[in-house]
Parts: sequence; structure tokens; C-alpha cells
Amino acid sequence: MRWLTLLFVSLLLLIVYLANHAALPAVLAYVYVIPFGDKVGHFMLMGTLSFLVNWSWRGAQMGWGNWRVLKGSVVVTAAVLLEELTQIWNPYRTFSLVDFAADLLGIWLLGQAAVRWLALQNSRNL
Repeated sequence: MRWLTLLFVSLLLLIVYLANHAALPAVLAYVYVIPFGDKVGHFMLMGTLSFLVNWSWRGAQMGWGNWRVLKGSVVVTAAVLLEELTQIWNPYRTFSLVDFAADLLGIWLLGQAAVRWLALQNSRNL
């Protein structure tokens, strides 16, 4: 599973690099033609990253006050926040709180899906 996570991280890094240099393939322009296509893309890409990281880390959690949070989701959220903030200074990118909200929703929902998937796998192995 970790090799798949590393492969997906590499794909995301390539996308960010190309976007930062205004060099994304033209086929990705179609995402912006579809209503909310960009937001769905944020949700799916960051959600998938969260799913893979949380699955690779076997649903590891940490305490935050009275809450338990997924370590993978915290790491993904921090990385996504930093990447979104760097867009403020890049002339080819646009900072968007709505994009970040779509990222957060994907991170949370698909991070939880990873935990449920792990529980299902564990119950089948018993």
C-alpha cells in the first residue's frame, strides 16, 4: 500500500509543479468547464491522498484535547494548507478558501473511509 501512496504523492507533486509554472496539460482545462469541476477535483485528489496516507499508517491517531484525530489527515491538512497559501505569491495560481474547504471535506471524509476500510479488513481476517 505504501508504494501506491508514494506514487500518488509523486503525481500530486507533478501536478503542483506544472500548475506553478502554468504548464498543466490542456486536457485539464476541461475540469474548469464543468460546473464545480475544480472543487470536485480538490475533494477527490486530497481525499484520495488522505485515504491512502491513513490506510498506509493503519489509521494511526493522536489526541487533540478531548478529540482523537487521524495522524494522516493532520499531515495531509498541513501540507495542503501550506500549498494553498503559497498560491498567494504565485502569479499563475489563485488562492481560494473554497478550494481549501473542498480539500478539507475530502480529507476528512475519505480519511474516515480509510479507517472503516481497515476495520472491515480486520474483521474479515478474524
